[in-house]
Amino acid sequence: MNVIQDIFVDSLNGFPVSQLPLFIFQLVVAGLLGFIIQFVLNKKSGEEPLKRGTFIAVSVAILSAIAKYSLPFAVLAAACILLLANNQKATGLQRFGLFLFVAVGIGCGVGSVVLTGVGAIALVVMIAFTPLKD
Repeated sequence: MNVIQDIFVDSLNGFPVSQLPLFIFQLVVAGLLGFIIQFVLNKKSGEEPLKRGTFIAVSVAILSAIAKYSLPFAVLAAACILLLANNQKATGLQRFGLFLFVAVGIGCGVGSVVLTGVGAIALVVMIAFTPLKD
């Protein structure tokens, strides 16, 4: 039994098993904030230019949590997601939404859930009460 436990702990790269509930909380908050940002921006624009906001925010949070102690890897992972999600016909609103999804994912993934949540809610309120121009 100790061998299986040692293999599991070793495959986590030093990530303590006791931190798994916090990791799941970070992913849930990243997904929720991504959904809220997507919902508000889509409602504000009157159409649906943004899709997969929750998926992008959660996937960036996972990559950031894996690379928590390696800033270059976290930035590289976020850049890869941006390049893969990049659409040549993307509007300014779509690029802005994608930037917000990645920012929320990185913020939650590195553990700054409260600061990211406060910042995202402030941005959502600001977007909701200001005119949206392309």
